[in-house]
Amino acid sequence: MRMKSRLTLTIDPQVMHRAKLYARSRNQSLSSLVEGLLKDVEGGEEEGDSGVSFSKRWGGKLEVASRDEERFQYLSKKYDLE
Repeated sequence: MRMKSRLTLTIDPQVMHRAKLYARSRNQSLSSLVEGLLKDVEGGEEEGDSGVSFSKRWGGKLEVASRDEERFQYLSKKYDLE
């Protein structure tokens, strides 16, 4: 079993207060709440688990922008892609 590492976060006091209340309502520590959220962000990888590949996680969920879209036009001009 790996030892846990310390992490220092700078958080708005109101956010911290609400996070502590939320963790307490779930009978868990603020540390375990933050650790769980970070595992969700990284794809839920556990020790010894390779996790889910990018393509499996995002496959079929991303769409190619149409050349007619305003954002596509903006980025084309910005990066001189035309």
